[in-house]
Amino acid sequence: MIDFDNLILQFFTPQYTRNPVFPDLISATIVALIISVAMSFGFAMLRKKTTDIERTQRIMKETNEWRKEYTDAIKKGDKPRIEELKKRQAYVNKMAMEVQQQNMKPMFLYMVPSFLIWILVFPAIFGQVVSISPISIPYIMCSDEDVQKHTQLNDNGEPVGACKMPGEVYLWGWFLLTSFGFSGIISKITKTGMPSI
Repeated sequence: MIDFDNLILQFFTPQYTRNPVFPDLISATIVALIISVAMSFGFAMLRKKTTDIERTQRIMKETNEWRKEYTDAIKKGDKPRIEELKKRQAYVNKMAMEVQQQNMKPMFLYMVPSFLIWILVFPAIFGQVVSISPISIPYIMCSDEDVQKHTQLNDNGEPVGACKMPGEVYLWGWFLLTSFGFSGIISKITKTGMPSI
């Protein structure tokens, strides 16, 4: 009998290689950075193709202005102004919902292939760690405990952990850092940035 729960879990659990294509951290860091920036750029271009950026920016600006006015009216206790702004609330909420729907289109188109690449391709190319950092950031970098796991062996005689020294950055952590680091630059280059709420 097939154990579907275990089969599904195996599919969605990355199988990290012990012999990555880029075995040294310098080349792995650079190649992972380039791929991360390229994926962010690809997502920005997909967003540009599937979203009316100008309309979305206009709606977000209008929504932000309404929120500021409403918050200011509440702080001042200006009841007539509050009532006037409440009349526009349904319209503002409808526009905000439209923006959310516009933003979801490219995300859904991007998620499935990106997820498959993350699960099937990247772990086989890079392994579990790809970089090293002098700054310690919990959870995305190897700790002393993670390094101790590397010295322990499983039933097959392989190390349990992937970390060889504290400060090594996990694959997903490096992609997270580089995506955040370059997203602002990419959105300016591609003109897909949105006003902050």
